[in-house]
Amino acid sequence: MSSVRALRVLVTDDDPIQLRAAARLLRSLGHSGALANNGQKALELLDTQSFDLVLLDLRMPVLDGMETLTRLRPRYPRLPVVLVSGDDLETSWSFYSAAGADAYLVKPLDVQTLSALLQRRLR
Repeated sequence: MSSVRALRVLVTDDDPIQLRAAARLLRSLGHSGALANNGQKALELLDTQSFDLVLLDLRMPVLDGMETLTRLRPRYPRLPVVLVSGDDLETSWSFYSAAGADAYLVKPLDVQTLSALLQRRLR
C-alpha cells in the first residue's frame, strides 16, 4: 500500500491492455480513478469529475497527449499531469515540461516506478 493518501487518477491511453494494467496498478496502491481511451474523452471526464492526477499517453487518436495537455493546462493549471510513453522522454523533457507536463513515465508501467512517482509528486 502506498504511503500517500488515496488518489483519484485519470488514466488516458488508447490501448485497452495498457488502460487495464494501469488501473490494476493504481488499485494495488490503494488509488482509484477513471479510464479514457483518447484525449477528448479525458477532457470530458475532467469537466465532470475531480481528479488528483492525470496519466496521459502521448500517442492517441482523436486528441494526442500534447494536444490534450495544451487544452487542459489553461483550465486546470495545478492538476499534475504525468506523460506516459513507450519512448524515454529524457532527451526532449524540456519541451514537454515547458508545455506543462509535470513528470513522465515509460511504458510498460510497473508498481515500483508508479508508487515512487506518486510518493515523490504528491506527498
